[in-house]
Amino acid sequence: MSFKKIVAGIVLGLMLTAAGQCWAPPAEASWYVQRLLELRQQQQSQDTRPAQPKVPAPQPAPKPPTPEPVPAKPPASEPAAPVQLNSQEQALLELLNQERQKQGLKPLSLHPKLVELAQRKSADIVENNYFAHTSPTLGSFAQMVRSAGISYRSVGENLAMARNAQYAFYLLLGSAPHKANMLNPHFTHIGIGVVPNKYGVVVTQLFIQQ
Repeated sequence: MSFKKIVAGIVLGLMLTAAGQCWAPPAEASWYVQRLLELRQQQQSQDTRPAQPKVPAPQPAPKPPTPEPVPAKPPASEPAAPVQLNSQEQALLELLNQERQKQGLKPLSLHPKLVELAQRKSADIVENNYFAHTSPTLGSFAQMVRSAGISYRSVGENLAMARNAQYAFYLLLGSAPHKANMLNPHFTHIGIGVVPNKYGVVVTQLFIQQ
């Protein structure tokens, strides 16, 4: 091997060492150089290939948000029918509650169904010509109230016959048992029925405690 070849081999070897961090004796330098050139050609051919675009993995389609159920509107409750009192019934209610307030008692509230029953009882007395707490057609006042589906803890009835409602009120107030009903601190509701007859009026007061 000539000196030039040895020098060229050493130089090439040093170049390999510097570039590839490997060392080879002069006799093997040309083989390593050839192998390096082949590797570089392979690397260049790989580098010149067009890069294959990465196909993104299919993403699951987002689910649309589940709408919140709209609560159904409760059916509108029908307003309770107003209690219909005639002028004498209204006057009797006012006199009674004024007397209760004088005694430090709460006023009685009108109960629509009790008003209907009291009016029916007074009309029944006029039509069937009797005067008693038990009706030949409607039964006792307690039975009347129960049959109407009205719940109560205690119940009472006052009956009067007079020339007008105001006079009937003072007749009742002057009778101890009737006054006890009107001023009973436990009663909460009342129904009043005033029906005219040939003598004046028939008055029915129905009391309950709820």
